[in-house]
Amino acid sequence: MEVVPYETSIVVPFREKDEQFIKIQDLIDAKRKLLIDKQKKLRFISKQNRFLEAVRSDYVKYNDYVLEQKRNQIKALQLLEDYINDLKISGKLTKNNIEDAKEEQAKILREVKSIKNSLDSIISETEGVHGSLDKKKYSL
Repeated sequence: MEVVPYETSIVVPFREKDEQFIKIQDLIDAKRKLLIDKQKKLRFISKQNRFLEAVRSDYVKYNDYVLEQKRNQIKALQLLEDYINDLKISGKLTKNNIEDAKEEQAKILREVKSIKNSLDSIISETEGVHGSLDKKKYSL
């Protein structure tokens, strides 16, 4: 059995403990750096999300405005159609005027159909943006 001097037997465990402590300290520093990096990334993503939410909100407002304009166009064209029908029924139109009125009515109906198709297209394309659409809000 080898005899180890007293000081050597104390120094070796301390050196091992110091090395373990240094490794643990390095791990703590690495974890701290990782957490700081993740926090920076999270702040960046959070700012991006706020920006994207603002863009989405603006888009929804614009889309709602366009939908309302389309609805107003349809209402105006339907009023014109009703007026032409009233003129035809009242008998205040000549035969030529009735033919002209029918042509105008056909044009109005085509325009209403075109606007409705455009509106349907807008609604179907924006369903994902609006989330679950309130069908009553976006219907005619």
